[in-house]
Amino acid sequence: MKNIQSVLKYLLPVFFILLLVLPFINNQMGIWKYEREGENRQFKDSLSVDINKLDDFPKEAESYFNDNFSFRTPLLELYHKMKFSYFKISPHPDKTIVGSDGWFFMAAKEKEIYGGNKDFSKAELDHFLSEWKNRKKYLDSMSIKAYWIIAPMKHYVYGESLPFNIYSSKKRRVNQLEKYLKSDFPNLIIDPLPLLLANKNNRKLFYKLDNHWNYHSGYLTTKKLLERIQADFPNSNIPEIRKYNWQNTVIQSGIHYKVIGVKDLSEIKQIPSIKNGMSIEDQKYGFKSIEGFPYPREYEVRYTNKQIKSGLKILFIRDSFSKQLIPFVREVFEESVFIFDAWRYQLNKPIIEVVKPDIVVYLGLETHLENMLKKY
Repeated sequence: MKNIQSVLKYLLPVFFILLLVLPFINNQMGIWKYEREGENRQFKDSLSVDINKLDDFPKEAESYFNDNFSFRTPLLELYHKMKFSYFKISPHPDKTIVGSDGWFFMAAKEKEIYGGNKDFSKAELDHFLSEWKNRKKYLDSMSIKAYWIIAPMKHYVYGESLPFNIYSSKKRRVNQLEKYLKSDFPNLIIDPLPLLLANKNNRKLFYKLDNHWNYHSGYLTTKKLLERIQADFPNSNIPEIRKYNWQNTVIQSGIHYKVIGVKDLSEIKQIPSIKNGMSIEDQKYGFKSIEGFPYPREYEVRYTNKQIKSGLKILFIRDSFSKQLIPFVREVFEESVFIFDAWRYQLNKPIIEVVKPDIVVYLGLETHLENMLKKY
Protein backbone atom coordinates (compact mmCIF):
# COMPACT_ATOMS: atom_id res chain seq x y z
CA MET A 1 0.00 0.00 0.00
CA LYS A 2 2.83 2.35 0.91
CA ASN A 3 4.54 1.57 -2.41
CA ILE A 4 1.40 2.56 -4.32
CA GLN A 5 1.09 5.80 -2.36
CA SER A 6 4.75 6.54 -3.00
CA VAL A 7 4.35 6.00 -6.75
CA LEU A 8 1.22 8.19 -6.87
CA LYS A 9 3.01 10.87 -4.89
CA TYR A 10 5.49 11.32 -7.73
CA LEU A 11 3.33 10.24 -10.65
CA LEU A 12 0.55 12.79 -10.18
CA PRO A 13 2.85 15.87 -10.29
CA VAL A 14 4.59 14.45 -13.35
CA PHE A 15 1.24 13.87 -15.03
CA PHE A 16 0.13 17.42 -14.17
CA ILE A 17 3.34 18.90 -15.63
CA LEU A 18 2.94 16.83 -18.80
CA LEU A 19 -0.62 18.07 -19.09
CA LEU A 20 0.63 21.66 -18.98
CA VAL A 21 3.49 21.27 -21.44
CA LEU A 22 1.80 18.88 -23.90
CA PRO A 23 0.01 21.68 -25.84
CA PHE A 24 3.33 23.52 -26.30
CA ILE A 25 5.06 20.33 -27.45
CA ASN A 26 2.23 19.66 -29.88
CA ASN A 27 2.42 23.22 -31.23
CA GLN A 28 6.08 22.69 -32.06
CA MET A 29 5.94 19.13 -33.35
CA GLY A 30 2.45 19.03 -34.87
CA ILE A 31 1.69 15.50 -33.63
CA TRP A 32 -2.06 16.12 -33.52
CA LYS A 33 -3.62 18.63 -35.90
CA TYR A 34 -7.12 20.07 -35.62
CA GLU A 35 -9.07 22.45 -37.82
CA ARG A 36 -10.60 25.52 -36.26
CA GLU A 37 -14.16 25.87 -37.39
CA GLY A 38 -17.64 27.06 -36.64
CA GLU A 39 -16.92 30.26 -34.73
CA ASN A 40 -17.82 32.65 -37.57
CA ARG A 41 -15.03 35.12 -36.89
CA GLN A 42 -11.45 35.90 -37.86
CA PHE A 43 -8.78 34.28 -35.71
CA LYS A 44 -5.64 36.04 -34.53
CA ASP A 45 -2.81 34.08 -36.18
CA SER A 46 0.13 36.40 -35.56
CA LEU A 47 1.52 38.44 -32.70
CA SER A 48 3.71 41.51 -32.92
CA VAL A 49 5.00 44.06 -30.44
CA ASP A 50 4.49 47.77 -31.04
CA ILE A 51 6.60 49.78 -28.61
CA ASN A 52 4.13 52.65 -28.89
CA LYS A 53 1.13 50.46 -27.98
CA LEU A 54 2.36 48.27 -25.16
CA ASP A 55 -0.92 48.65 -23.28
CA ASP A 56 -2.63 46.57 -26.00
CA PHE A 57 -0.07 43.76 -25.95
CA PRO A 58 -1.43 41.71 -22.99
CA LYS A 59 -4.91 41.54 -24.54
CA GLU A 60 -3.52 40.70 -27.98
CA ALA A 61 -1.23 38.04 -26.51
CA GLU A 62 -4.16 36.47 -24.68
CA SER A 63 -6.23 36.41 -27.89
CA TYR A 64 -3.33 34.87 -29.81
CA PHE A 65 -2.80 32.17 -27.18
CA ASN A 66 -6.52 31.37 -26.98
CA ASP A 67 -6.88 31.12 -30.75
CA ASN A 68 -3.76 28.99 -31.20
CA PHE A 69 -4.04 26.72 -28.19
CA SER A 70 -3.17 23.27 -29.54
CA PHE A 71 -6.21 21.39 -28.23
CA ARG A 72 -8.71 24.20 -28.64
CA THR A 73 -10.92 22.36 -31.15
CA PRO A 74 -11.37 19.03 -29.27
CA LEU A 75 -11.89 20.82 -25.95
CA LEU A 76 -14.53 23.09 -27.49
CA GLU A 77 -16.24 20.07 -29.03
CA LEU A 78 -16.25 18.35 -25.62
CA TYR A 79 -17.64 21.50 -23.98
CA HIS A 80 -20.44 21.81 -26.57
CA LYS A 81 -21.23 18.10 -26.36
CA MET A 82 -21.54 18.17 -22.58
CA LYS A 83 -23.64 21.34 -22.46
CA PHE A 84 -26.06 20.29 -25.19
CA SER A 85 -26.15 16.48 -25.13
CA TYR A 86 -25.97 15.92 -21.37
CA PHE A 87 -27.34 19.08 -19.80
CA LYS A 88 -29.77 19.93 -22.67
CA ILE A 89 -28.81 23.60 -22.66
CA SER A 90 -27.23 25.92 -25.23
CA PRO A 91 -23.44 26.27 -25.05
CA HIS A 92 -24.01 29.95 -25.93
CA PRO A 93 -27.43 31.04 -24.58
CA ASP A 94 -26.69 34.62 -25.64
CA LYS A 95 -26.76 33.43 -29.27
CA THR A 96 -29.01 30.36 -29.51
CA ILE A 97 -32.09 29.20 -27.61
CA VAL A 98 -32.67 25.44 -27.45
CA GLY A 99 -36.33 24.66 -28.06
CA SER A 100 -38.29 21.43 -28.12
CA ASP A 101 -38.52 18.85 -30.93
CA GLY A 102 -35.10 19.81 -32.31
CA TRP A 103 -35.94 23.48 -32.94
CA PHE A 104 -33.41 26.23 -32.27
CA PHE A 105 -34.07 29.97 -32.10
CA MET A 106 -32.06 33.16 -32.16
CA ALA A 107 -31.48 34.85 -28.80
CA ALA A 108 -30.22 38.41 -28.24
CA LYS A 109 -32.17 40.99 -30.26
CA GLU A 110 -34.74 38.49 -31.56
CA LYS A 111 -35.62 37.48 -28.02
CA GLU A 112 -36.00 41.15 -27.08
CA ILE A 113 -38.28 41.81 -30.05
CA TYR A 114 -40.39 38.73 -29.31
CA GLY A 115 -40.79 39.86 -25.71
CA GLY A 116 -41.92 43.35 -26.72
CA ASN A 117 -38.80 45.17 -25.55
CA LYS A 118 -38.03 46.64 -28.97
CA ASP A 119 -41.42 48.04 -29.94
CA PHE A 120 -41.36 51.22 -32.01
CA SER A 121 -41.84 54.61 -30.42
CA LYS A 122 -44.13 57.26 -31.89
CA ALA A 123 -41.05 59.09 -33.19
CA GLU A 124 -39.80 55.96 -34.96
CA LEU A 125 -43.19 55.32 -36.54
CA ASP A 126 -43.26 58.93 -37.75
CA HIS A 127 -39.80 58.37 -39.23
CA PHE A 128 -41.03 55.30 -41.13
CA LEU A 129 -44.01 57.27 -42.43
CA SER A 130 -41.78 60.12 -43.61
CA GLU A 131 -39.34 57.69 -45.22
CA TRP A 132 -42.05 55.96 -47.23
CA LYS A 133 -43.63 59.23 -48.28
CA ASN A 134 -40.29 60.29 -49.75
CA ARG A 135 -39.82 56.92 -51.43
CA LYS A 136 -43.32 56.91 -52.88
CA LYS A 137 -42.90 60.40 -54.28
CA TYR A 138 -39.78 59.33 -56.12
CA LEU A 139 -41.11 55.94 -57.25
CA ASP A 140 -44.37 57.48 -58.47
CA SER A 141 -42.35 59.89 -60.58
CA MET A 142 -40.78 56.83 -62.23
CA SER A 143 -44.15 55.00 -62.53
CA ILE A 144 -42.82 52.23 -60.28
CA LYS A 145 -44.98 50.20 -57.91
CA ALA A 146 -43.44 49.33 -54.51
CA TYR A 147 -44.08 46.50 -52.07
CA TRP A 148 -42.51 45.83 -48.68
CA ILE A 149 -42.27 42.17 -47.67
CA ILE A 150 -41.39 41.74 -44.00
CA ALA A 151 -40.18 38.20 -43.27
CA PRO A 152 -41.22 37.01 -39.80
CA MET A 153 -38.88 35.58 -37.22
CA LYS A 154 -39.10 31.85 -36.57
CA HIS A 155 -40.29 32.63 -33.03
CA TYR A 156 -43.69 33.79 -34.32
CA VAL A 157 -44.24 30.69 -36.48
CA TYR A 158 -43.01 28.01 -34.07
CA GLY A 159 -43.52 29.74 -30.73
CA GLU A 160 -44.92 26.56 -29.17
CA SER A 161 -41.43 25.04 -29.43
CA LEU A 162 -39.78 27.82 -27.43
CA PRO A 163 -38.92 27.19 -23.74
CA PHE A 164 -41.74 28.01 -21.32
CA ASN A 165 -39.76 30.95 -19.89
CA ILE A 166 -39.61 32.79 -23.23
CA TYR A 167 -42.64 35.03 -23.36
CA SER A 168 -44.30 36.65 -26.37
CA SER A 169 -45.52 40.22 -26.31
CA LYS A 170 -49.14 40.87 -27.16
CA LYS A 171 -47.93 43.42 -29.68
CA ARG A 172 -45.75 42.86 -32.74
CA ARG A 173 -43.65 45.51 -34.45
CA VAL A 174 -44.94 44.61 -37.90
CA ASN A 175 -48.50 45.13 -36.73
CA GLN A 176 -47.47 48.50 -35.32
CA LEU A 177 -46.18 49.50 -38.75
CA GLU A 178 -49.19 48.17 -40.62
CA LYS A 179 -51.59 50.08 -38.41
CA TYR A 180 -49.59 53.32 -38.53
CA LEU A 181 -49.00 53.30 -42.29
CA LYS A 182 -52.38 51.94 -43.33
CA SER A 183 -54.12 55.22 -44.14
CA ASP A 184 -51.27 56.46 -46.34
CA PHE A 185 -50.06 53.10 -47.69
CA PRO A 186 -52.88 50.55 -47.46
CA ASN A 187 -51.25 48.02 -49.80
CA LEU A 188 -47.57 48.54 -49.09
CA ILE A 189 -46.71 45.90 -46.49
CA ILE A 190 -46.93 42.19 -47.24
CA ASP A 191 -46.78 40.19 -44.02
CA PRO A 192 -46.49 36.45 -44.77
CA LEU A 193 -46.98 35.41 -41.12
CA PRO A 194 -50.74 34.62 -41.28
CA LEU A 195 -50.17 32.52 -44.42
CA LEU A 196 -47.27 30.65 -42.82
CA LEU A 197 -49.26 29.93 -39.66
CA ALA A 198 -52.10 28.54 -41.79
CA ASN A 199 -49.69 26.17 -43.57
CA LYS A 200 -47.24 25.18 -40.82
CA ASN A 201 -48.99 21.86 -40.15
CA ASN A 202 -48.73 20.85 -43.81
CA ARG A 203 -44.98 21.25 -44.21
CA LYS A 204 -41.88 22.51 -42.41
CA LEU A 205 -41.44 26.22 -43.15
CA PHE A 206 -38.15 27.08 -41.39
CA TYR A 207 -34.86 25.30 -40.95
CA LYS A 208 -34.44 23.87 -37.47
CA LEU A 209 -30.68 24.48 -37.39
CA ASP A 210 -30.80 27.97 -38.91
CA ASN A 211 -32.78 31.18 -38.49
CA HIS A 212 -33.96 31.31 -42.13
CA TRP A 213 -37.25 30.21 -43.59
CA ASN A 214 -37.05 27.53 -46.29
CA TYR A 215 -38.15 27.22 -49.92
CA HIS A 216 -41.69 26.25 -48.95
CA SER A 217 -42.04 29.63 -47.22
CA GLY A 218 -40.49 31.22 -50.31
CA TYR A 219 -43.09 29.54 -52.52
CA LEU A 220 -46.01 30.68 -50.35
CA THR A 221 -44.65 34.23 -50.08
CA THR A 222 -44.08 34.44 -53.85
CA LYS A 223 -47.69 33.38 -54.46
CA LYS A 224 -48.90 36.09 -52.08
CA LEU A 225 -46.74 38.69 -53.80
CA LEU A 226 -47.99 37.66 -57.25
CA GLU A 227 -51.61 37.95 -56.11
CA ARG A 228 -50.94 41.55 -55.07
CA ILE A 229 -49.10 42.33 -58.32
CA GLN A 230 -51.79 40.79 -60.52
CA ALA A 231 -54.39 42.95 -58.79
CA ASP A 232 -52.30 46.07 -59.44
CA PHE A 233 -51.29 45.08 -63.00
CA PRO A 234 -54.42 43.38 -64.40
CA ASN A 235 -53.25 43.66 -68.02
CA SER A 236 -49.73 42.34 -67.45
CA ASN A 237 -48.36 39.03 -68.66
CA ILE A 238 -47.58 37.16 -65.42
CA PRO A 239 -47.66 33.37 -65.77
CA GLU A 240 -48.66 31.18 -62.86
CA ILE A 241 -45.97 29.44 -60.85
CA ARG A 242 -45.33 26.09 -62.48
CA LYS A 243 -45.38 22.80 -60.58
CA TYR A 244 -42.12 22.02 -58.81
CA ASN A 245 -40.71 18.74 -57.62
CA TRP A 246 -39.03 18.68 -54.23
CA GLN A 247 -35.72 16.92 -53.74
CA ASN A 248 -34.62 15.88 -50.26
CA THR A 249 -31.06 16.28 -49.07
CA VAL A 250 -29.51 15.94 -45.62
CA ILE A 251 -27.72 19.06 -44.41
CA GLN A 252 -25.44 19.81 -41.48
CA SER A 253 -25.29 23.59 -41.57
CA GLY A 254 -26.92 26.74 -40.25
CA ILE A 255 -26.17 29.40 -37.68
CA HIS A 256 -27.45 27.26 -34.80
CA TYR A 257 -25.55 24.23 -36.04
CA LYS A 258 -22.35 26.28 -35.74
CA VAL A 259 -23.25 27.71 -32.34
CA ILE A 260 -24.29 24.39 -30.79
CA GLY A 261 -21.14 22.77 -32.17
CA VAL A 262 -22.40 19.17 -32.12
CA LYS A 263 -21.39 17.64 -35.45
CA ASP A 264 -23.94 14.83 -35.59
CA LEU A 265 -26.91 17.24 -35.73
CA SER A 266 -28.64 17.26 -39.13
CA GLU A 267 -31.96 17.90 -40.86
CA ILE A 268 -33.71 17.39 -44.19
CA LYS A 269 -33.64 20.26 -46.69
CA GLN A 270 -36.13 20.25 -49.55
CA ILE A 271 -34.92 21.94 -52.74
CA PRO A 272 -37.38 22.91 -55.52
CA SER A 273 -36.67 21.45 -58.94
CA ILE A 274 -38.39 22.24 -62.24
CA LYS A 275 -37.99 20.61 -65.64
CA ASN A 276 -37.20 22.87 -68.59
CA GLY A 277 -36.90 26.09 -66.62
CA MET A 278 -37.34 29.11 -68.85
CA SER A 279 -35.18 31.69 -67.07
CA ILE A 280 -31.40 32.01 -67.17
CA GLU A 281 -28.92 33.74 -64.93
CA ASP A 282 -27.89 36.63 -67.14
CA GLN A 283 -25.04 39.12 -67.28
CA LYS A 284 -25.04 41.55 -64.38
CA TYR A 285 -25.40 45.29 -64.74
CA GLY A 286 -22.14 45.56 -62.85
CA PHE A 287 -23.19 47.55 -59.78
CA LYS A 288 -20.34 47.99 -57.34
CA SER A 289 -20.75 46.11 -54.08
CA ILE A 290 -20.81 47.98 -50.78
CA GLU A 291 -17.36 48.21 -49.20
CA GLY A 292 -16.98 45.69 -46.42
CA PHE A 293 -20.00 43.60 -47.48
CA PRO A 294 -18.98 39.98 -46.70
CA TYR A 295 -20.81 38.46 -49.68
CA PRO A 296 -19.82 40.61 -52.68
CA ARG A 297 -20.78 37.90 -55.20
CA GLU A 298 -24.35 38.01 -53.91
CA TYR A 299 -24.64 41.80 -54.09
CA GLU A 300 -26.18 41.66 -57.58
CA VAL A 301 -27.93 38.71 -59.24
CA ARG A 302 -29.87 39.04 -62.50
CA TYR A 303 -32.19 36.66 -64.35
CA THR A 304 -34.00 37.04 -67.66
CA ASN A 305 -36.81 35.03 -69.22
CA LYS A 306 -36.79 35.45 -73.01
CA GLN A 307 -40.00 33.46 -73.39
CA ILE A 308 -42.08 36.06 -71.58
CA LYS A 309 -42.89 38.90 -73.97
CA SER A 310 -44.05 42.30 -72.73
CA GLY A 311 -43.72 41.06 -69.18
CA LEU A 312 -42.79 42.99 -66.09
CA LYS A 313 -39.33 43.83 -64.78
CA ILE A 314 -38.92 43.41 -61.01
CA LEU A 315 -36.15 44.62 -58.69
CA PHE A 316 -35.62 43.26 -55.18
CA ILE A 317 -33.70 45.22 -52.56
CA ARG A 318 -33.22 42.35 -50.21
CA ASP A 319 -31.40 40.31 -47.61
CA SER A 320 -30.70 36.58 -47.41
CA PHE A 321 -34.38 35.71 -46.83
CA SER A 322 -35.16 36.47 -50.47
CA LYS A 323 -32.94 33.60 -51.61
CA GLN A 324 -35.86 31.26 -50.95
CA LEU A 325 -38.07 33.22 -53.38
CA ILE A 326 -35.62 33.35 -56.28
CA PRO A 327 -36.44 29.95 -57.91
CA PHE A 328 -40.08 30.99 -58.27
CA VAL A 329 -39.73 34.72 -59.00
CA ARG A 330 -37.20 34.25 -61.80
CA GLU A 331 -39.63 32.07 -63.79
CA VAL A 332 -42.57 34.52 -63.89
CA PHE A 333 -40.95 37.86 -64.80
CA GLU A 334 -39.25 38.97 -67.98
CA GLU A 335 -36.37 40.26 -65.89
CA SER A 336 -35.69 39.95 -62.17
CA VAL A 337 -32.79 41.66 -60.41
CA PHE A 338 -31.80 41.02 -56.78
CA ILE A 339 -29.63 43.51 -54.87
CA PHE A 340 -28.34 42.49 -51.43
CA ASP A 341 -27.46 45.92 -50.06
CA ALA A 342 -25.81 44.75 -46.83
CA TRP A 343 -28.97 44.77 -44.71
CA ARG A 344 -29.55 48.48 -45.38
CA TYR A 345 -32.80 48.30 -47.41
CA GLN A 346 -32.17 51.76 -48.85
CA LEU A 347 -34.08 53.34 -51.74
CA ASN A 348 -31.07 52.79 -54.07
CA LYS A 349 -31.88 55.48 -56.64
CA PRO A 350 -28.78 54.89 -58.82
CA ILE A 351 -29.71 51.22 -59.23
CA ILE A 352 -33.36 51.97 -59.95
CA GLU A 353 -32.43 54.53 -62.62
CA VAL A 354 -30.28 51.95 -64.43
CA VAL A 355 -32.58 48.92 -64.12
CA LYS A 356 -35.81 50.91 -64.74
CA PRO A 357 -38.06 48.29 -63.14
CA ASP A 358 -41.84 48.23 -63.15
CA ILE A 359 -41.83 46.94 -59.57
CA VAL A 360 -39.50 47.35 -56.61
CA VAL A 361 -39.79 44.93 -53.68
CA TYR A 362 -38.05 45.67 -50.41
CA LEU A 363 -37.67 42.38 -48.56
CA GLY A 364 -36.07 41.93 -45.17
CA LEU A 365 -36.28 40.10 -41.86
CA GLU A 366 -38.30 41.99 -39.26
CA THR A 367 -35.25 42.00 -36.98
CA HIS A 368 -33.56 44.64 -39.16
CA LEU A 369 -36.45 47.05 -39.83
CA GLU A 370 -34.69 50.04 -38.25
CA ASN A 371 -31.86 49.83 -40.78
CA MET A 372 -34.17 51.34 -43.40
CA LEU A 373 -34.16 54.60 -41.43
CA LYS A 374 -30.39 54.97 -41.16
CA LYS A 375 -28.32 57.19 -43.39
CA TYR A 376 -25.25 55.46 -44.80
